[in-house]
Amino acid sequence: MTSLETHARRPAAPERPVRVRIPASRGGLAWLALLVIFGAFLAAQVGREVYTSWSIGQEAEAARVEIAAMEARNAALREELGYVNSDAYIAAEARRLLNWGLPGEHVLIIPPGAEMPPPAPTESDVTPPAPLLQQWLELFFGQ
Repeated sequence: MTSLETHARRPAAPERPVRVRIPASRGGLAWLALLVIFGAFLAAQVGREVYTSWSIGQEAEAARVEIAAMEARNAALREELGYVNSDAYIAAEARRLLNWGLPGEHVLIIPPGAEMPPPAPTESDVTPPAPLLQQWLELFFGQ
């Protein structure tokens, strides 16, 4: 047997994973450094664009919320304007500010400080009602 035949008969060794070889020359290292710098620059630019897009989205959402609040306030002001333009408001303000009344109505003006507090309730005037059973017995049997 020759040495070639012994090599052929050996069992095949398991395949090793493929390794990436780093170039050892200066030109290869320069290309690798350039590739790393370009990748870092590209990652920074993409990150900046993502952040800008996110912040614009946040500002747009804040503007939507502010618009909704302004629309609600606008609707409330329109409703108030409708009341202010009504005859009921004009009559109420005329009564309040000018002490005017409707025909046949007597206006009573109480000067400030002339009000009296209502009288305090006395306990002697108030008698508690009889229990319900006693009320029924008096009604039916006259006791």
